[in-house]
Amino acid sequence: MIKQVRANYTAPVIEKEIRDYWDSTDAYHKTKELRENGERFYFVDGPPYTSGHVHMGTALNKTIKDILLRYWRMNGFNVRDQPGF
Repeated sequence: MIKQVRANYTAPVIEKEIRDYWDSTDAYHKTKELRENGERFYFVDGPPYTSGHVHMGTALNKTIKDILLRYWRMNGFNVRDQPGF
């Protein structure tokens, strides 16, 4: 998947290519399958924002949670990430 660096960066185009690649390889589910025998790590994501509008604090919070889940998966844990409260 490593490609030549482009002269200009068009985020929507590049992000779509990456997402299409992840979807075509079923990366999310394959990663979960590879980790199913690992030590369990259970993460419950709290309730959604109550105002109905995303603000910078909400976006930052979601980003941090995503980083943590990826960290634990990359370290061999069987991560159950469940939305809810």
